[in-house]
Amino acid sequence: MTMNSTWQELYRAALIELRPEELRARIDAAEIAIQQRASKLRQNDSNPEEEARALDDALRGLRVLVSTECRPPRPTPSVLAQGEVT
Repeated sequence: MTMNSTWQELYRAALIELRPEELRARIDAAEIAIQQRASKLRQNDSNPEEEARALDDALRGLRVLVSTECRPPRPTPSVLAQGEVT
């Protein structure tokens, strides 16, 4: 099996990114690369089952990462109090 390593490298980079301010950009880059690779496989009418499964798994992993690590910050009580003042 020969897989395109570009999407894999970008996926790994997103998984190990520790800086919250950089994480979303890493995830976006990985998602684009994964979608491009999947599209290329479909265009070539070449859909190695193992790589297609790996692409699907990677996209699911990125979605989990977004849902757990890219949430907007919760408002603090002082922010809530300011919002109540009109």
